[in-house]
Amino acid sequence: MSEPADNTHERSPLTRRRVIYQTDVESYGEGVVTAHDEVTGTVIVMDVDDGSFWRGSESHIEIIV
Repeated sequence: MSEPADNTHERSPLTRRRVIYQTDVESYGEGVVTAHDEVTGTVIVMDVDDGSFWRGSESHIEIIV
């Protein structure tokens, strides 16, 4: 019987996608997803304007590219 494939190094479909992310009720930023934990639904986004990082829920992002 064959062993299951080890997919731990595969990228999420969200990784490297350009997104708009919600930082507050009325505040948004634009950035690139650098990491995505599909189990917890958490993403890390690098802001395109100042290079800062934002960590939050994938439900608070919208893919633009």
